[in-house]
Amino acid sequence: MIITATEADGSQIQAITAKAGVFSQEEVDCVVELWEDYLSVGSETCGYNFIVDRDGDQVLGYACYGPRSLTAGAFDLYWIAVDPDARRNGVGHGLLLASEEAARTIGGTMLIAETSGTPHYEPTRKFYINMGYTSEAIIKDFYSAGDDLLIFIKRF
Repeated sequence: MIITATEADGSQIQAITAKAGVFSQEEVDCVVELWEDYLSVGSETCGYNFIVDRDGDQVLGYACYGPRSLTAGAFDLYWIAVDPDARRNGVGHGLLLASEEAARTIGGTMLIAETSGTPHYEPTRKFYINMGYTSEAIIKDFYSAGDDLLIFIKRF
């Protein structure tokens, strides 16, 4: 079941991020910072909305999305991650659709997903394309030499 994340989900969100196998420690720490903002000031103030797909007490995956500042209707997908043990069961698909619907419900006109251009992220890029996203831009050597930023967009 996909629901708004609660304080009790924090440790599992952090564990999923670390266990995903694609994020650096710096990225795991970034999720922790966003989570702490979400808990301390709320999503309306910080702009980060966390949702989880939960089976009982077990978080199977999560997404974090929010409005892009200084735009009229653009939303960012900040994070989406699925526990490796729950992959290939539609968790990511459901979380992405729920993020899109939530953004659309509050006036969103597009969802922007950014990812790395390294081979390690090929499955992520295929996921976005299979979910109806289009590749809008590539910024060469963005993250580091040889690691491009790829920007995918789905318009509503």
